[in-house]
Amino acid sequence: MSNNHSRWKLKLFLFFGSSISALVVSFLPLYFQKKGITNVQIGMFLALGTFVGLISQPTWGYLSDKFKTVKTILIICLLGVLIGVIWLFKLESLIWVFVAGSFFFFFFSAINPLSDNLSKRIADEQKVSFGSIRSWGSFGFAVISLGSGFLFTAISVEYLSIPMFLIAIIAFILALGLQDAKTGTKKVNLKEIGQFFKDPTLLMFFLLVSFISMTHRTNDSFVSLYLFSIGGDEMLVGWLWFIGVLSEAILFFLSAIWFKAEHPIKYIIFAGFLYFIRWMMTAFITDPAILLSIQVLHGVCFAILFLGAIEYLYKVVPSEMQATGHMVFMGIAFGITGIIGSSLGGMIFDRFSGTALYLSMAASALTGMIGFIIFYYKERNKEVIMAIEKS
Repeated sequence: MSNNHSRWKLKLFLFFGSSISALVVSFLPLYFQKKGITNVQIGMFLALGTFVGLISQPTWGYLSDKFKTVKTILIICLLGVLIGVIWLFKLESLIWVFVAGSFFFFFFSAINPLSDNLSKRIADEQKVSFGSIRSWGSFGFAVISLGSGFLFTAISVEYLSIPMFLIAIIAFILALGLQDAKTGTKKVNLKEIGQFFKDPTLLMFFLLVSFISMTHRTNDSFVSLYLFSIGGDEMLVGWLWFIGVLSEAILFFLSAIWFKAEHPIKYIIFAGFLYFIRWMMTAFITDPAILLSIQVLHGVCFAILFLGAIEYLYKVVPSEMQATGHMVFMGIAFGITGIIGSSLGGMIFDRFSGTALYLSMAASALTGMIGFIIFYYKERNKEVIMAIEKS
């Protein structure tokens, strides 16, 4: 199989794999709202899903590194997603919805990190831009979000399970034809992984990036509900996600032009600043049309943050631990933060307002940005000292 052919198979898989996320993120909260579930309960459900992902993501990452395969683990997770979709949408009892949701998220939460890990490894092997491959996941998210907006305006979001199951089937079939990625030759063991992730610099990196990424995860959980609170509908939800994720796809696609791998922390600092501006503007919006226009920043902020963070992580994590490292990063930066954001976000939204929620998110992004400025200068001073000692 030629490199170009294998990349197109991967891109097509990413398109449909991320399309599952589009339905979960954009419309699952609205589905539950239609079922009479409160914002607090929706927040708890999403927080539970993120907590399950916090356990499952490192587990699947470790198994991927241990058995030297990303493809096989992806196929297993997609099977779990298919079973989870069938189970979850047949339930009425809130308790059983939480049980089935836990099962679904155990597999679903690993799909995107594993896909990103496979894309990054393939990109490095074939010496192409990671962003140019990763962009196809964003394109899939954007297209399905918009198409679903039209669909659910016509037939109601209560039929969410049908497109979710069909797209998961397509992603599963495409995963069977993927090329697996090469991994490090060194055998991975839990003790070495534990020692590595006790590194204080890496832990500080995880902490600081979480202040910024938490705002992204919180927005994912509540922006659809926020849009409804200011007069939006299902159609506008589709457009909201299409605009945001299309801008993300374009940024990823053009990353070979604008992203330079030498100074990834600078990109994270800039992303933190953009997130701060975005949340401050969002907090005072009363017109759905203005929220749609600001949504262009969704993709810009995330693409810059994600590429900067992944590039830094892959520089400091040994090759044989990269799937595990990637999963731990996603578990901390988008997992723990998702639990906090979904839980507290629902309470702030219900007890105060959407404005209060987005102001608190702006404060969190600003904290992360300032922290990374300090982190950057400390890291640069270390490099200068090491260079002097070597000379």
